[in-house]
Amino acid sequence: MMNSPTDMTRKPKSIHCHYRDSFVINSDNLKFFLINNSVSCSESDNIVNMLSQYYNQKVNIILEACNDDKWTNLESFSSPLVLFICCIDKIVNNKEIILSQKSNYILQSFLRSLEPWMIW
Repeated sequence: MMNSPTDMTRKPKSIHCHYRDSFVINSDNLKFFLINNSVSCSESDNIVNMLSQYYNQKVNIILEACNDDKWTNLESFSSPLVLFICCIDKIVNNKEIILSQKSNYILQSFLRSLEPWMIW
């Protein structure tokens, strides 16, 4: 229950938290799909670790441009979900990364989930 109008003023989460929280949810979902489709834990972990590296590199660029609190500067960057899927694309298309057939299939299905309207 609100007692005063000041109860309605809450500081929004930082851009860093916005992207980090989204990554945690999306990578947990991906890992769940991988493991439930008989992809080994080690391969699943490797995929998530590679995703994390790619994703964090991009987020660092975003944070520099936005000073982690200038939400108006965020308009020219991809949403956390689109960024996540673009990082999956980097893994799938990296010829140096060996993926099992099952993990490749699942990653491809994530890529197909990106709809044109999701990209600005």
